[in-house]
Amino acid sequence: MTDSNVFIDTAPFIYALEDNEFFSAKVRNALSEFYLKDTVMYTSLLTFTEYCVMPYRKNETRKIEDFEQFILDANISVLPLTKSIAKFAAQIRAKYSGIKAMDALQLATAISRKCDVFLTNDKQLHQIEEIKVLLVDEL
Repeated sequence: MTDSNVFIDTAPFIYALEDNEFFSAKVRNALSEFYLKDTVMYTSLLTFTEYCVMPYRKNETRKIEDFEQFILDANISVLPLTKSIAKFAAQIRAKYSGIKAMDALQLATAISRKCDVFLTNDKQLHQIEEIKVLLVDEL
């Protein structure tokens, strides 16, 4: 992969860190390749919210610490959510049918940062024209 800026959605992190039998190796290999090729990797604060739900629900706070360490070790920049991103997310939801608010916020963050690729596993996001959507399934 030769993309220089990649935004990583929440699902790939869950697959990698929870040892998903179908996708864990694919995601870990892709992230390693990005890292070795000096690809700039991003995610957003929203990813933290989404990722942490199950560990909090199951009282597995060690998984949250592991997630935070993974982000640091992989040199993934965590982007804030802003009012302009929220407005852009609303425009995305207005333009594309069926896009959930959380997905629109992630996409708006990635597009605003001028990322080349949005790595996810949400097939519905293939309709987005403003950024190349790459599914974990396609790795």
